[in-house]
Amino acid sequence: MKDKNKIINKIDKCLNANDYEYARKIIENDLKRLGCDENYYFYLALITENLETKRDLYTKAIAIKPDFLDAYINRGLVNNELQDYESSLKDYDTAIELDSACALAYNNRGYTKYKQKNYKGALDDYNKAIFLSPKFKMAIDNKAQLFMKVCLEDDKDFSEKYYLSLGIYEINQGNYTDALNSLNEALKFNPESAEIYFYIGVAYHSLSKKEMACENYTKALKINKNMPDAYFNRGQLLFESDINAAIDDFVSAIALDSKFIDAYYSLAAAQKKLGRYAEAVKNLDKIIELEPDAVNAKALKKLILSKYTV
Repeated sequence: MKDKNKIINKIDKCLNANDYEYARKIIENDLKRLGCDENYYFYLALITENLETKRDLYTKAIAIKPDFLDAYINRGLVNNELQDYESSLKDYDTAIELDSACALAYNNRGYTKYKQKNYKGALDDYNKAIFLSPKFKMAIDNKAQLFMKVCLEDDKDFSEKYYLSLGIYEINQGNYTDALNSLNEALKFNPESAEIYFYIGVAYHSLSKKEMACENYTKALKINKNMPDAYFNRGQLLFESDINAAIDDFVSAIALDSKFIDAYYSLAAAQKKLGRYAEAVKNLDKIIELEPDAVNAKALKKLILSKYTV
């Protein structure tokens, strides 16, 4: 297996450098020596120019490995070039069944639908690809091309979800100011979205703008009272300034999610701060029951029992 991975890495480097001649030598010599498996046929297909032969090679790879996601996607591309659109769609359908979060499969299926003049179907797939990968340039460009070709109304629901997805993506990347810009755009399309307010709160929280974060968590909870993360995050912000309010938030989070370990721990820490040691230990015991290896909970319980109780 190690030999095969080394060979495949060498092939990938050649392909990235557009050195197809050397890639072919490695495939035909080193990779073939290990057996004509799915990887042999797949890589041979990659460097083959004739479309019919290319398709046959991907088919051989799939016959050996029926769940070969990349082979389905690549064969879908070949079928598209051969104008065999129905076969192309079937390949992308299978790819999506194998990985429902594969943005590339949705984008490519959208392009096949576009070639069939199924513009609404193409738009739906491009939108799905963008939801899954908000900065997927190919899908964004394909969608722009679609709108240049035909006049389609892009609904508010898509715009809201797109900017929300982009905002979440930026938060995960640590780009909190950019996230706020995207989330405020999303808010224009749905000013009553608890989820948008929650993530605006997360962005401000990450920027240490506690007042703005708390304000937005509160807005989210006014719209939807069943958000344990919003209660927990707001409780974290209130811990120093209003510990009783923080306790109320941690209790609300736990009431909505009885396995919310972080909320139990924060509640226990707040109770310890107020001298409510028995209650704190009880909540730490709950954590240990849920997660027997909870090191922090065990350490805090030991501290309370040894230092603060008789």
